[in-house]
Amino acid sequence: MRVAILGVGGLGRTLASELRGDPRVTSLLLVDLYGERARVLTGIRGRVAIEAKQLNVENRIALTKAIAGVDLVINATLPKYNLGIMQAALEVRANYLDPSAAGPREPGGLAGIFEQLAMGEAFKDAGLNGLVSMGLDPGVSNVMARSAAERLDTIDAIRIRSGGVATLPGYTSFPLYSREVFLSDVLAPPTVWLDGALQDRAPLSEPELYGFPPPVGSQRTYLISHEEVKTLPKFLGKPIGRVDFKYVLDPHLVQAILSLDKLDLLADSHMIRMGNQMVSFRRAFLAAFPEPSALVLPLEGAESLSVEVEGQTGGKRIVHRGDITLTHQESNRRRSTTAASYLGAVGAAIGTALIADRATPGAGVYPAEALDPTRVFKEWAARNLPMQWSERALDA
Repeated sequence: MRVAILGVGGLGRTLASELRGDPRVTSLLLVDLYGERARVLTGIRGRVAIEAKQLNVENRIALTKAIAGVDLVINATLPKYNLGIMQAALEVRANYLDPSAAGPREPGGLAGIFEQLAMGEAFKDAGLNGLVSMGLDPGVSNVMARSAAERLDTIDAIRIRSGGVATLPGYTSFPLYSREVFLSDVLAPPTVWLDGALQDRAPLSEPELYGFPPPVGSQRTYLISHEEVKTLPKFLGKPIGRVDFKYVLDPHLVQAILSLDKLDLLADSHMIRMGNQMVSFRRAFLAAFPEPSALVLPLEGAESLSVEVEGQTGGKRIVHRGDITLTHQESNRRRSTTAASYLGAVGAAIGTALIADRATPGAGVYPAEALDPTRVFKEWAARNLPMQWSERALDA
């Protein structure tokens, strides 16, 4: 299968390294706005031929010309480009995959993942697969939730908790994925599924101290906007009481972001002068954090994902819990990157494998929970990655 990866930052670069070892992949096309980031990877020797192109994915004519002839297009650039790249994939009759979705294009509008799923008929008519929000979380988290839900007769709650700890000299808290996506995520009003509908909440609300496996341990988590909350209630085929997603954040960073946002300093239109240039305060604020794709030296700490599904079976109330925890040191040993980038890339690589094997539900556009958990977990285990399951009974 000929694969094009658009965007070779931390996740895209790691995904390219992951797919180079997959016998189902025959060639890789790496496309990036900064050509050197893509070209440097073409020098890596291996079984798979790697080609690099420099272009802006917003240039539709150049994009469709570049990806003509590939079998799968993976968008590892910003999620705001998902829809345009899906249209380009349709035009050249290529399958499509991305690791995350964008928020509504306007306040109160349709969430990005729903706009993508609405393209299902067009992909089905073309005989193509679209697999959206297939990384770690969203992605593997959705599959874990489905696997646990299948063991229960009724589902009272699905709780997804994600994040970790990392130390870097000079920093106490910083995002480990795209800084712009991170800020968009935390400022977007999060939703929870409750009483049969999506309900809006205030950004970074409902703080909760959550116990992750060691070495992450107990961490403060907050509601943020995430795709699982939107799709799981619609695709699991069972009524669900509540679904929410919370992410680990430093309370001081939360306070700073909320305060700056209330002062309207994080609006794209708020400009400040730096030397002889006018730049947005938002851009300057994000530049104060390290660039995640440049974090190639081993970090201390680890990344964790926990999925809890609570419900009833056989007259008993049960919580099925799945945990994934990986240290940054181990991720650096494997792929010279952070655990966040590595685990996200593995999720996308598994989606790629299932598209290659025709192991999706068929032509159309689907979220990750539409995939067969047995197939996903088999691919996960083949990479010698941890996933622990536990069960606890609750009082009636």
